[in-house]
Amino acid sequence: MIVADESEKCWSGGGLTIECLEPHRRWKIAFQGLLRKGPYRQQWSDEEGELVHVKFSLCWTTFTDVFDFKFDSHPDSFARALALEKWSRELFQRIKRDGEQHSRYEQWGQQIGEIEIENHQKRELFLRGIRTHSYGIRNWEEFYRYVMLLMHFEDGTSAHLTVLCKPATTTHLAVGYVLFPNGKKAGIDWTDASLAEMADDGIIKDTYRVSFTADGKSFSVCATLDKEARPMVYNGLIGKGVFHECIADFQLNSSLRGWGLVECYYRDEVGDLVPYVNSPLKLKEPSLPASSKFVVSFTEEHSQCTKEVGGKGAQIGQLTRLQGQLENQFIVPPGFCVTVLALEHHIKQNQALQEAVKELTQVACKIKPGNLQELCKRCSEMFNATRLSREIEDAVLQRLEELGLQQELLAVRPSPVGEDTTDKAAAGHLQSELGIKGRQQVCGAILACWASLYSFPAVRYRHQRGQLIPSLMGVVIQQMVPAEAAGTLFTCDPLTGHPGKIIIKGNYGIGESTVTSNMEPDTITLLHSPKSGLQVTSKKIGSKKQYVHLSVGGGTMMLEDSHPTETSQCCISDDIILKVAGLALWVRKAYGSARDIEWAVKENLIYFLQARPMTSFNMESDFELMHEFDTGLPSDLQWLTTATISEAAPGAITPLTWSVFGTATQYVIQQLGALNGGLSQLKLHSLRGLDMYCGHLFLSILSYAASCEPSNVLNQKNNPFCSPVEKELNELGFHDIILQGFYLSPWRKIFSFKFMKFLLNSSSKQRYWEEQLQNFSIPSGSDAAEAYLHLTKMLPEYFNAYLTSVMNFSASIMWTSYLIDTLSQGENKLTAEAIAVLCKNCPDALSTELPHSVEVIIQAVRDQGNSAEFAKMDSQMAVSWLLSADSREAGKAFQSFLKRHGFFSFGEAELRSKPWADDPTQLIPLIQRAVASNHISKKKTQTSVEEAIAAVNIPITGLRKVILPLLVRKARDGISKREYSKTLARKVYALFKTAYWDLARQMVKEGFLPDEDLLFFLTHSEVGEILQHRPLDIILRANRRKRILDQQNLLQFPEVAMGRPVPLHFKEVADLTAEAVLSGIIISQGVAKGTARVLKSVAEASSIQQGDILIVAIPEVGWTYYFPLLGGLVTEIGGILSHGGIIAREYGLPCIMKCKGATICFKSGDKVILDGFKGTVQKLEE
Repeated sequence: MIVADESEKCWSGGGLTIECLEPHRRWKIAFQGLLRKGPYRQQWSDEEGELVHVKFSLCWTTFTDVFDFKFDSHPDSFARALALEKWSRELFQRIKRDGEQHSRYEQWGQQIGEIEIENHQKRELFLRGIRTHSYGIRNWEEFYRYVMLLMHFEDGTSAHLTVLCKPATTTHLAVGYVLFPNGKKAGIDWTDASLAEMADDGIIKDTYRVSFTADGKSFSVCATLDKEARPMVYNGLIGKGVFHECIADFQLNSSLRGWGLVECYYRDEVGDLVPYVNSPLKLKEPSLPASSKFVVSFTEEHSQCTKEVGGKGAQIGQLTRLQGQLENQFIVPPGFCVTVLALEHHIKQNQALQEAVKELTQVACKIKPGNLQELCKRCSEMFNATRLSREIEDAVLQRLEELGLQQELLAVRPSPVGEDTTDKAAAGHLQSELGIKGRQQVCGAILACWASLYSFPAVRYRHQRGQLIPSLMGVVIQQMVPAEAAGTLFTCDPLTGHPGKIIIKGNYGIGESTVTSNMEPDTITLLHSPKSGLQVTSKKIGSKKQYVHLSVGGGTMMLEDSHPTETSQCCISDDIILKVAGLALWVRKAYGSARDIEWAVKENLIYFLQARPMTSFNMESDFELMHEFDTGLPSDLQWLTTATISEAAPGAITPLTWSVFGTATQYVIQQLGALNGGLSQLKLHSLRGLDMYCGHLFLSILSYAASCEPSNVLNQKNNPFCSPVEKELNELGFHDIILQGFYLSPWRKIFSFKFMKFLLNSSSKQRYWEEQLQNFSIPSGSDAAEAYLHLTKMLPEYFNAYLTSVMNFSASIMWTSYLIDTLSQGENKLTAEAIAVLCKNCPDALSTELPHSVEVIIQAVRDQGNSAEFAKMDSQMAVSWLLSADSREAGKAFQSFLKRHGFFSFGEAELRSKPWADDPTQLIPLIQRAVASNHISKKKTQTSVEEAIAAVNIPITGLRKVILPLLVRKARDGISKREYSKTLARKVYALFKTAYWDLARQMVKEGFLPDEDLLFFLTHSEVGEILQHRPLDIILRANRRKRILDQQNLLQFPEVAMGRPVPLHFKEVADLTAEAVLSGIIISQGVAKGTARVLKSVAEASSIQQGDILIVAIPEVGWTYYFPLLGGLVTEIGGILSHGGIIAREYGLPCIMKCKGATICFKSGDKVILDGFKGTVQKLEE
């Protein structure tokens, strides 16, 4: 199998394609082809085993950092090996040469995808495995033998041990590594593995036992091999070495299960018994300097270059080249291409055309208003009204004479650059001219093809795909064949991609009738295999009531079939069917990919008119897009939670948000872990602490805790990190302990004190951002590319603002944790009701003012007496009025609100959510409903520390009674500082959101995107790719991601999950909540009776009415804006320190959280009573 590079990031061969999606993070492995059914055997004859069609597409995502053998291996392993050798200058020169010529690194990850086997149901695959990248020169003749163990264990540990003999340098080298679940990597420094005992006799054993040490830890491994399935692979072109691959079960330290591979390599002087077949290289487009010609014949090399003649012209030129290689077994009708240079020259010679194209582009890219359809029509008419320049016309006529085509009937077809390629097939929106004859008609047809490039469908097609509106195009002029029969042939099944099936469609006459909807052609299906060759398996005879043939005087003519008996027969004989199919397979082999071939038959001669690539079955499935950004999980024993993270990112997030906010979250978690004595180096390629599944974010409890302070997680369930989910976590058992991979050394305890000191001094970072935000801005740039570079350069500031916010959040939790310990009196019992009372009335923070600020606007509008008129305005008109002088006090209140709170948005982390100041229309519906209702403003009540302590019905004595007031003040102050720090961070987030929306508008103006919203369905790096190369596949994928986001948002997950999260099904949730009364934890006391309003997201908030009891899954920030309308709040997740909970307490809104199944048990319109003293919500009888 020859593996060819399709691009810088993609390689393929034998139906297998490997594509790098994101370096060191994500790869795509896809296969489309035939596999032999049966157990593994070294050799098969063509008579044995059934060939079945198999199709799979997997996304490989890393969960470890890269281990580079050159830089990360432990020096002791090399020292031990060199100590066994006789030192000489030549030895060290050979070692130096090997190091310079060859390198290797490895990464472990997971693969998720679907596999489809012929005659079987499609199945989901979830696999863990290794990615090995070996590059440079490796001289296999110098290797004597080796044994390699690749192991992955159930706790997430991955390991590699190789023992090898390479007489030229090291006769016994043992090298490898251990990758720990917490992200740490360590080279193996000692092992008792001996090559002489493991592989010297050439016999592969059933069991191997080895021990090794790494990072001061000892590992004892037992490998049990499955030798039934043992592939043998010969290396190199002459096969003087053989690999034995054995699947194995592993056991680590007699307790942990594992899985992996044992690979043995031996010299084999006999060589490979299977003869090596030198496969022909794939047909490739030549790399040539630009041509200065206006026309090139199909036989010229430049006719094979897409940039010179467009996609259709290039593949006809390549097909002409294949005709010669196959000794004219098929014929490509003669012709030539008008180059893209001719179109450029024509436009330069016509100033009016330049102006028309410029205006059309400006309207399409929303730079100026106008009727795009009318402008396209006018531009096309202007093209048709022009005349070819003398130079172009002379070149065309000269080539017609040279090829003897002056009096022949010709097809004149458009050939845009980029069309009919593996990335983009022709869309059928351009105009072709058939049956053209003579000088005048040919010149007119060329102009008609150019004119169709600016037709409304063609312009819309390019604009929707982010391609340049002023596009380049060649024109194909080809002799038409007065065929007896013609049609199309697919070298594989166009629906499934089955490469063993060939589909032929045909009709009498020329091929245009096979693509006309009202004419049913014959459909012939063939199977081909090494065993049976080509066989016709079915013929579906079409009605063929009409067919198209060429008119002698030019043009085409459609006739009723004058021979009804022929309609019952196939339009071509079996001999022709087999001959056409056989030649088509040669064309497919030459291209290395499936083809859609237009064919014709005349007097038993076979003509191939063109051979387009087939791309329809290569599109990503919905399943792939749903899981596109799933992170790798090293173990099924990991605890994941939506707590905390879902407040900032409720529901599914966009790819741009994942690439920015997700990366920032990883940075913050790793920084906090390093400050707490965890891993000191940031892991750039493996994500730790934050996971994504189906677009939803999850915090990895144990991954984060393992890198920080495992003793707290293992011994204390009221640890601040676990407190949001303490009820869901079972007692941590053996598997959870081994998952940590840590022991708490004295140094770790010292780091814990250092971390505490760091948190206590977090206010200095807060002051830094207070000063920074006075003048902080993100430069816009002169164009989209410059704006993108500015954003990229400023992203570290986004990360640092986030880190400051989390530092203050951690400090706040620390004081709250001490308060909880004091109240629970060491009984490890969380008293949420008491904490809710004690933490009420924190010192004022800007975010807690938000509901009261909304009430000021509502009251001001009422006081002006414009309530009825204001309630009838549309949102844009209402904003215009509030920003005008006519609105007086109401306008001042609204403008003041935007100035103080305009950085908020309905979706804190989501970059797609515009800040309120950028789009104030988001705020109007609430104000209008409140103005029209009998809303009564809530007065903020103050509760002193002493009053709050007195209200807590918990006996407190001794020292606790003395320190409790101090802890309450510290906890309140910590919560206030946390909210203020989050306010500063939100201001930074808002600046980045505005900058990304500005970039989106600029990219639309420059024609990179069809609409602004599509930017958010690209990752940050993909935006850079589009600005550099305009890759069509990324734009198409972004459009599909946009559609799939709605499906992702419908998914709901449990607050805590072990291993891969499983979406909740409504029935399951209903079973859990089939009770008359649901209970949760008390966040804010009070009783409210009203109508339930059950909503999935803030986008549905327009249905909220005055006095509703809002029932939602997540207490996200956006809901706080609607508090003035609400009678109460119920959420399924959250806690006393949730932002929504803090605001509810300050505002006096009855609220309970962690009320499981509330959004399923209740429905909008139910009458309910929320009791914030008991922590319950109950449905009332009608």
